[in-house]
Amino acid sequence: MRRFNLPQNGLFWTTAAYIVWGLTPLFYQHLRGVEALEIFAVRVLCSVPLMLVLLWVTATPFRVLKMLMVPRTFFWLLLSTACISISWYLNTWGATNGQVLMVSLAYFLTPLISILIGVIYLRERLTPLQWVALVLCSLGFLYACMSLESFPWLTIGIACAFGCYGVIKKQVRIDTLNGLTAETLLMVPFALFYLASMAGQTHWESGADNIRLLLVLTAPMTLVPLGLFAFGVARINNLSTIAVLQYIEPTLYFLLAVFVFGEAMDMERLTTFVLVWAGFIVFSIDAIRRAKLAKVIGPEKRDI
Repeated sequence: MRRFNLPQNGLFWTTAAYIVWGLTPLFYQHLRGVEALEIFAVRVLCSVPLMLVLLWVTATPFRVLKMLMVPRTFFWLLLSTACISISWYLNTWGATNGQVLMVSLAYFLTPLISILIGVIYLRERLTPLQWVALVLCSLGFLYACMSLESFPWLTIGIACAFGCYGVIKKQVRIDTLNGLTAETLLMVPFALFYLASMAGQTHWESGADNIRLLLVLTAPMTLVPLGLFAFGVARINNLSTIAVLQYIEPTLYFLLAVFVFGEAMDMERLTTFVLVWAGFIVFSIDAIRRAKLAKVIGPEKRDI
């Protein structure tokens, strides 16, 4: 049962989700000076009621408690919670500490990290184009390690955390909203522990009302695009479309970092990005090619 008569164009909603995600650094600039852990903790606590609202609005059956009672599912959700927590924290830290450019690079690398994890852990075989994409991105990362003034820990941290998150989510069958609701609930004890340990020292307690409002708004800034994505991706049949659309977010990060926030784009960083972009283009071409091939083979298999 649909609670609202919303347009059913999956491409529109999914694109909107990635655009909102890509513009979030504009919002986090207003929280500079606030500890990233505090932002993370408040966002988690404020996200719980909003997740329940999202489940209701999208008419998604509530299966969280049942899933958490299954030991195997609980184990994988605990791992995925650790990965998404690291990704959220590092993303927030980068956005509030003038490192949006390196966060952008992380999201360009993430799909290739996922492929590498799939090869090592799931014993997946790569296509020739995926090998080319992986080599190009690896060269970009190695060049960054050798040429930049400091090791790009922020980039590799986000890419590895989010890449592992995607692989872990494949181990358990769960829809996006119920999965994130379960992960948010698992984050709550850690958020409460941090805020309790920092009692009297947080911006929430000592800051102005506008800081409190911004901290509360971190929850909808996280969950609104997630709701758009969940609604849209369920209505897209071509997975290669999603593979290409996901690069809207890091592209917007890159443009904001260079042209709005004025972060330095020297020759070393430009060379790194060119190599990673080349890998992403090859990866996207391969995804589109394989999707078209699957579409041709699919009907033939059904006719056999």
